[in-house]
Amino acid sequence: MDRGFYTLGSGILTQNRVLGTIGNNVANADTNGFKKARQTEKTFGSMLLERIDRTRTPIGTATLMNTADEAVTDFSQGTLAQTGRKLDFAIAGDGFFAVQGDGGTVYTRNGSFNVDGDGYLVLKGQGRVLGGDGVPLRPGTDDLTADRQGNLFAQGARVGRIGVFRFADNAALRVAGEGMFRGGGARPAADPQLLWKTVEGSNVDMTGEMTRALASERQLQSCSNALNLYDQTLDQAVEISKL
Repeated sequence: MDRGFYTLGSGILTQNRVLGTIGNNVANADTNGFKKARQTEKTFGSMLLERIDRTRTPIGTATLMNTADEAVTDFSQGTLAQTGRKLDFAIAGDGFFAVQGDGGTVYTRNGSFNVDGDGYLVLKGQGRVLGGDGVPLRPGTDDLTADRQGNLFAQGARVGRIGVFRFADNAALRVAGEGMFRGGGARPAADPQLLWKTVEGSNVDMTGEMTRALASERQLQSCSNALNLYDQTLDQAVEISKL
């Protein structure tokens, strides 16, 4: 009986985590460069099932309960939208922009930039955008043109090149904010493909997220109902024991 309480309680906590991850995805559906996450589950212990005979032959295992494991980020490309804005850029294929923030360098797919009062190319709320050499870009003007390799031009003169960085394994990156990541081993891409006057939206599929949310809510309700039944059964058992 106690094992049932633990199993159902674990189910409720797990589905709360699942719904929290889905809620964060939905909240950032309109965030440029945001990458959705999916909450994974793992088994918490198992018991061996045996045939009770002379040899005690193993016939399989049964899971005691599932628990939330980790939120895994989906790095698939989001929707690309042309904006006509001169400071908007999107990466075609793998890679990240690098931004020098107060807490160190973060990486993002959000290429909706601005030029600050000192002439530096910046990502609002994050910091200065880095070139392929790791140095902050300072075009000095927002009247720019660009080619597919990220080279920036002002009045026909080249004023820098936006850095695109790649990792050996994107799955090793750590979330550092909405659409922001941290990680080591970044290397400048030798053949970046940038789209000018374009931004990458999130890769959140609202229909899929809502479907997952409904399924998770049903599981949460089922665990809650079963937990109430366990509680009522225990109450009856206590009352009987008093007779």
